[in-house]
Amino acid sequence: MPGRSPSSRGFTIVELLLVLLVLSLCAATCVRWYFSYSEVTLENAAILLARDLRAAQHRSIFLGEPSRFLFLPDGAGYAVTDSLGALTHNPQTDEPFVRSYPDDGVFVGVRVLAVEAGADKTLDIDRRGMLLEDLSVTLGFGDDRRTVVLDHKRGEISVVGSSSGWADRDL
Repeated sequence: MPGRSPSSRGFTIVELLLVLLVLSLCAATCVRWYFSYSEVTLENAAILLARDLRAAQHRSIFLGEPSRFLFLPDGAGYAVTDSLGALTHNPQTDEPFVRSYPDDGVFVGVRVLAVEAGADKTLDIDRRGMLLEDLSVTLGFGDDRRTVVLDHKRGEISVVGSSSGWADRDL
């Protein structure tokens, strides 16, 4: 190019790749470090459970069919099935409606410690999206706990022990 000296060229592709590599490693380290705080991880897991409960209700309303919210026996997560026991799809993401904490890199270490909902520890939702019973689910991460409480009469979902004070009064 006219007017440019041979020593004043731009960055090489190798230099740009090295910069991208360093930035990627920094980002990966920071995200992992941020989510290693039990406060952040457990709070987000509890809020996600509450939102998934609401999404299961919406699924029943939209499709006009009952749903069952069940918790995996090993405490690793939960799933939503239809009346025949088949795994359903989340209406918000169109992905299978199952949450397995050990398989989700952000929630590794989160466990379902206790479930109070009927004799079989499941939550039934009728075809109109009405909850048929109360629900209380305690999640744990290290020594921290959060309890998601669903009041079926008022339709309110709240997170006990929440640092954000999150509560959902949808529906």
